[in-house]
Amino acid sequence: MNDLWHKYRKSDKQTIVIVGVLILSAKLCKADGEFTEIEKEEILKIVPHEKIQHSTLLEILHEGEIDQTSIQEHARRLRKLVGDTNKKFLEFVVAVLYRLAIVDHVMSEEEIRDIQIVALEFGVIKIPLSTQIKKIALKFKDKLRIDKWST
Repeated sequence: MNDLWHKYRKSDKQTIVIVGVLILSAKLCKADGEFTEIEKEEILKIVPHEKIQHSTLLEILHEGEIDQTSIQEHARRLRKLVGDTNKKFLEFVVAVLYRLAIVDHVMSEEEIRDIQIVALEFGVIKIPLSTQIKKIALKFKDKLRIDKWST
């Protein structure tokens, strides 16, 4: 198996972090079955780069798209590289993934699932979003009619 983390291991930390974000982005965009040009363009807007680096970034995106390693494993490796003390950056990456999921105006179940997997792996949420929503709904189970709601 071609390990992308191994391929870029001799790069500086900042480059490896960017590669990790690109891999997660490509895997998320591919989750719904199609990695569109709109999604690629959005990723390139998010990642600052010189014109000369454009083709290299597209190559990394392609590598991430065809890579067989799970998005969870890539998230785990990026978290390990960044460290648990940099929670704001990990939250930023989750926000980037969300932005990519909605850029085509349709958020698929696969994209929602993968964002949750990454957020859980990063430790920015403790339980899956669907479980959080269910807990909120259960709090109000007896007040789901507007006339039963007391303010």
